[in-house]
Amino acid sequence: MRRIKSQISVGIVCVILGFMLAYQFKVLMKQEKTLNLRSANSTDITLEIEQYKKQKTELEAKVEDLNTKVKSYEQTAAGTSDASKALLKELDSSRLLTGLTDVQGPGVTIYLTPDTNLFGNSATGDHITDKHLVYLVNELRFAGAEAISINDIRIVDRTGIRGAGNYILINDDSKVSYSQRIVIKAIGDKALMYSALSFPEVFSEFKTICDVKYEKSDDIKIGKYTKTYKFDYAKTVK
Repeated sequence: MRRIKSQISVGIVCVILGFMLAYQFKVLMKQEKTLNLRSANSTDITLEIEQYKKQKTELEAKVEDLNTKVKSYEQTAAGTSDASKALLKELDSSRLLTGLTDVQGPGVTIYLTPDTNLFGNSATGDHITDKHLVYLVNELRFAGAEAISINDIRIVDRTGIRGAGNYILINDDSKVSYSQRIVIKAIGDKALMYSALSFPEVFSEFKTICDVKYEKSDDIKIGKYTKTYKFDYAKTVK
């Protein structure tokens, strides 16, 4: 009788173990399937992103080619007429003001390198913010900067700079990471801008969050604003 009970007990335990093993195997298969699906989705997304990047590069090349042709047509249309030449000069000035052309000239470059020290303030959440960048852009403009860029992103009158999670957004969709070095370029009177940046108060709020360096240069290149100007609400007064 005892032997029969022991066999029954062993049988029950075996059944339970078999059920648990089957259940665990089923769970593992489901997890593996999910991981494979995620991997496939991740691969698809990566390929899609690469395709978009390629398309963007091709479109930028076409735009550049069209801009070159437009410039050539404008030069031809201007001819030798003084009035046409004046209009072309005004058009070039408008492009400079709106940032729609690449520019180069003397100026200053600012390097903001975040504090990555283990015992630095990065652990407390102190870092470069959108307000710091807006402040520096204003300082440079007051010092006579004619063209400004942040990480090679052209800053124009319609540029917006604001914080968004772990990034700082510029011109709506260009991301700048506050955990990596930020380079600000400005073209203008290099002596005047360098002098303005040398005031102790200018970088007083930066000392505890990043290393600041700035230098003068005789030749700085800043790319053009790549967005399209569009006015949905502002209309010309007739």
